[in-house]
Amino acid sequence: MALEMKRHPCGIIYTKDFALYLRQKERAESSRHPGELLSLEYVRCAEGEQAGASWWYLDWVSQMVAPMGQQYRIENTPVFIHRQTKSGLKNRLLHFVDGQVVVKR
Repeated sequence: MALEMKRHPCGIIYTKDFALYLRQKERAESSRHPGELLSLEYVRCAEGEQAGASWWYLDWVSQMVAPMGQQYRIENTPVFIHRQTKSGLKNRLLHFVDGQVVVKR
């Protein structure tokens, strides 16, 4: 089955499944995080023992500390994406499958 992919104006590529995952997470948890928005982080290690390894995580961050120029909407879900995360996700796909977020090259 072909994935329905979209490129966000900030450059991130994601699937409809990933956008749905974000929306569901935001709806389920936002009442416990007033004044905050989801923060998507992606790190790829360039040196040392973990060179080549990468990981992502999703957390909540205060809207007051998230610069407006780095606050986006993926579909209708507000999300903070740090500029380094945008750079690290260049030419990678964010997908949600089997209960997990997967970052594909």
